Amino acid sequence: MLGIPSYKPKFHTKPESFKNEFEKTLSELIGKKIDRFWVMWDINENEWLADGPVILEFDGNRFEFTVYQLTEFSLTINSFELSEKLDWYGSGDEMPLAWKENGKPELVKNLSKPITRINILTYPLDSELLTGIEFVLEKESESDNENFFSIYNGLDQNEMDKIEIQHENQIKRIKITGYNTV
Repeated sequence: MLGIPSYKPKFHTKPESFKNEFEKTLSELIGKKIDRFWVMWDINENEWLADGPVILEFDGNRFEFTVYQLTEFSLTINSFELSEKLDWYGSGDEMPLAWKENGKPELVKNLSKPITRINILTYPLDSELLTGIEFVLEKESESDNENFFSIYNGLDQNEMDKIEIQHENQIKRIKITGYNTV
């Protein structure tokens, strides 16, 4: 799936099911730093293919995040090898792909910052929809507002950002350490 033959994402639509499955695993990342990250790279276009998973590495373990359609979000851990040949739905050599380490330069400086909090991002529609994850990082100074590493649904493709995600003040956060915040 998503250009990776052995990839089997496990999609969640509700924040509660995601939290129930991953709260313990994610809470163990608090205090750690993201070692590096990978994005799927379109070699011909020399750009990030935002439809492919975003991979964060912590202590040698790869956390693979991806969105699908408008309501699905997945986290898998070490579920495929980065050396596996990528093939975007049979496009082969017409669309050569590779993993690019630290492929969004604006996020690289945040790799040196320890994680202080992790939030599940939700968006209220008829019910709460799981939309992404936010790693809140230690600030370098009081004026540092680029202390985030967020992966979220950007309308059926992955988006990443280094600032706090807001969408008309409708994004709600569920703290991964066990209690909800608005």
